[in-house]
Amino acid sequence: MTVVRTSLGAIRGDVKHGVAAWRGIPYARPPLGELRFLPPGPVAPWTGEHDGTRYGPVAMQSREQRSAMMSGITDKMQMSEDCLSLNVFAPADHASGPPRPVLVWIHGGAFVMGAGSLPLYHGGTFAARHGLVVVTVNYRLGHLGLLYLGELFGERYAHGNVALLDQIAALTWVRDHVAAFGGDPGAVTVMGESAGAFSVAHLLAMPAARGLFQRAILQSGATALIPPARADATASARAALAELGVADLPSLLALPAERIVAAQAAASQARGLAAFSPCVDGVTVPKPPLQAVRAGSAAGVPVLLGSNRDEWALFDTFLGAQLTQTVVAQLRGRFGGLAELAHARYLEARADRSSERAWIDILGDLAFRIPMIRLAEEQSRHAPVYMYRFDLASKAFDGKLGAAHALELPFVWNRLDNPLSQLLLGGADPSAQSLALEMHDAWASFVRTGDPGGGWPRYDDVRRATRIFDRTSSIADDPDGLTRVIWPRV
Repeated sequence: MTVVRTSLGAIRGDVKHGVAAWRGIPYARPPLGELRFLPPGPVAPWTGEHDGTRYGPVAMQSREQRSAMMSGITDKMQMSEDCLSLNVFAPADHASGPPRPVLVWIHGGAFVMGAGSLPLYHGGTFAARHGLVVVTVNYRLGHLGLLYLGELFGERYAHGNVALLDQIAALTWVRDHVAAFGGDPGAVTVMGESAGAFSVAHLLAMPAARGLFQRAILQSGATALIPPARADATASARAALAELGVADLPSLLALPAERIVAAQAAASQARGLAAFSPCVDGVTVPKPPLQAVRAGSAAGVPVLLGSNRDEWALFDTFLGAQLTQTVVAQLRGRFGGLAELAHARYLEARADRSSERAWIDILGDLAFRIPMIRLAEEQSRHAPVYMYRFDLASKAFDGKLGAAHALELPFVWNRLDNPLSQLLLGGADPSAQSLALEMHDAWASFVRTGDPGGGWPRYDDVRRATRIFDRTSSIADDPDGLTRVIWPRV
């Protein structure tokens, strides 16, 4: 057992295998009742010891089988609107020696699923091997985290994007309290994957997040090239209220959370994976993130970011080829001949000349690679930027996944033994362990120093040096440049 004392109260944790852990720590007051849809408020101090030996509830989300398989959420995990908690992992000797660098993890899941408490994200790997303090965060998801009501219900709801505000509240907690766990509040790296990386891209642009972190890591996510504006978010809110069958605030607040989560399926069906994403509300996110970063909103913040070679293959495999066909039809309808010209270029770039895989490449680039390149281009003028691409192909599903979305996670966390990792990788693969250590150590070096080491060159929009992670890693200049150049700057 280990107990730390903060200005909020004492927290009891446990120590196993040289790692101390404190779980389920509230970082904001529960967003219940009239506080639903509102920004997070300060948590009240407590008396006695908070039991930090158990994780807190995960955010409300669907338990539908495919979603649960992708997210790693199990039936044993309690769900609740009272989900604003975090977990801290530190070396067992955290109380001795100088303050340690801090890594804050924001999980992915399309803003509708996932949790910081998943076993894959156990911070013990970084704590034991590299002496880091790791914080993993839960935040509100779906309609409960991103329904914009400012135009419908008045000024009290003008602060949209409460999922992002939850994350800022967690980072504020880190600034104020992480020293009690041996962490250095002046050496904080915020890291996220997928929706978590989209979150980090917005945090780089949000005035309220400025100064709360000193470095940033984004894995397979940046910001939509044309993010939803307030009018778009209001239209989405009207559609959600219609689906829920309510028209006024009291009725909306009275609905069970399970009913609100169930209604999210209609939004996902109508707008796909982009159904739930932060909007430019003019208050919490004053301008599109790329514009803000271009203007220097994150000046001096080193960034490590990158994508996986076959991003869209995950969604094509788990959610069905029909989703891919639907999005391709939308692209053809919107861009006509330009979409066909793009497909021809991508087809030419593939050695196997697979028409289906060329479309999967296009969708992965549209959703992930190109937005990340655009962010890197802008931020590289203000701070060091390091770009990677993950190329190691999975054996799962007869090789259909390739180097799919999320496949880099077991390597970054050095958790190839995790069940979710084995699902994505197609079983145990001892030969991949050296790559896991390579990536895990590079990420830790960046958290410590702002430089991933290993002779990794900085990214700029001339050379475009990119570290390719594979069974044998290398540095490539402008990989897939022939397809990159067809995408216009926005």
